[in-house]
Amino acid sequence: MRIAVISVVLFALTAAAVADASPEPPPPGTPPSLTGLEMTERTILAPSTPKSTNSKLPRKTVFSFFINQNATFRVVFKQVRRDGGMVRRGAFIRDGVTGKNRVRFEGKLPKPKGGIQFLSAGRYRAFFMSYNENGKSPEASIGFRVVRPKN
Repeated sequence: MRIAVISVVLFALTAAAVADASPEPPPPGTPPSLTGLEMTERTILAPSTPKSTNSKLPRKTVFSFFINQNATFRVVFKQVRRDGGMVRRGAFIRDGVTGKNRVRFEGKLPKPKGGIQFLSAGRYRAFFMSYNENGKSPEASIGFRVVRPKN
């Protein structure tokens, strides 16, 4: 009997703590915020690599992040040059939802006039920004590599 009472009290305390931890919706007119940007794999194989390659490196990664309200997000991919400068290689736009968003990425980007562009081997940064009728969020970025397998 004593254990049952203690477990009920602990459950009630835990439920109250979880209820307080949930974020409240932002006030009207507040721009969206994009936080918690991460990715599952920091190194992926180049998409032009033949399927028969016996590499243990992954071919895809998943970007995940949180948005505090419904918004559209833009992802711009820039290749990092040897001197530290960056060259834009492509972008895409998707609709996001309140909470956690995930985007699977295989190193392929849409071309502006149709078709698909493959990222070549090199270092890249992905820049994420969300926006809606209330404004836009600050940019968040994350770096990764695209590699060719060793023969």
